[in-house]
Amino acid sequence: MTVSVFRINYNKKLRLADLYFGALRYAGRCHTPSPGSHTAIVYAAPTRALAQLEKRVHANGVAPVDMAFLRLDLRKGAHLLSAITDLKLRKDWPNDEAYTQSFGNDWFARTSSLGLWVPSFVERREMNLLLNPEHPQYATHVTVVVEEKNFQFDPRMFDT
Repeated sequence: MTVSVFRINYNKKLRLADLYFGALRYAGRCHTPSPGSHTAIVYAAPTRALAQLEKRVHANGVAPVDMAFLRLDLRKGAHLLSAITDLKLRKDWPNDEAYTQSFGNDWFARTSSLGLWVPSFVERREMNLLLNPEHPQYATHVTVVVEEKNFQFDPRMFDT
């Protein structure tokens, strides 16, 4: 069975090797970049709607431009873990961003799996998938499908 997840990405960076560009520059809920580091987690959502919500909360109230809507297909056999059941994410994770960043950085550094299912901070009952570009399966088990090259958000999402 193929697993598909979704991501909204800058539309000039659509190759698999480009998907983590933003993670090298900015910290996320599950990682922190550091000078000289290649901590480059790729964040993806299990649904198109959650992908939009996740992008929205990081846009500072301004609709992002030059975006593409991507589907990432993970081949059968992709090694995925659960932060909750496999790695025992603490129950108080929403209250400690430094903990979740350290948790994600540790997972990334171990390269123990291609992907890690983590709870969404935006919608706690849903899971996002972190992908590790340093894992050997990244190049062989992830395919980028551009669903919409010039994606535009519904402007009502950004009315203030």
